[in-house]
Amino acid sequence: MNLLKTVFIPFFIFICISCSSGDGSKSDRLRADSLTNEVVNGKMDIEVLAKSSEFMYFNEKYFHEPADLKVIPAFDKVQIQVVTYRIYQHVSLEDNRYRFNLEKASELHIPNKAFVYYQRSFDEMNRKAAASKDSIRLELPHDYASMLINE
Repeated sequence: MNLLKTVFIPFFIFICISCSSGDGSKSDRLRADSLTNEVVNGKMDIEVLAKSSEFMYFNEKYFHEPADLKVIPAFDKVQIQVVTYRIYQHVSLEDNRYRFNLEKASELHIPNKAFVYYQRSFDEMNRKAAASKDSIRLELPHDYASMLINE
């Protein structure tokens, strides 16, 4: 029984931590919220936050509904802009296909769910362009990531 406790309990704790760490712990999210408020209140520049290694996330409801940055709350807008900036810093357009040049969300300090959401979106756009025999022309404006945070 002691062997079971000695092996199983630490293993269970490790699995729980591993499963939740990819989307930010509660303290990571609280810190992200605090930093977002600093940007909203004009105490921090959004570009400083976007270029930092601070964890950032946004409300998952925006994975399922369009996010018009002109009408959503400022708090949500900042979070979306920071995550999207970090993503687009690593996207290029080559031969009418988006190339996402990262493999892990942790490299961007964003949640796995957001990383996978964007990755699937790029894959879907690439699939549509390929299915159209490239009659659909994909676009990526020069320095698009910076345009996003200055919107």
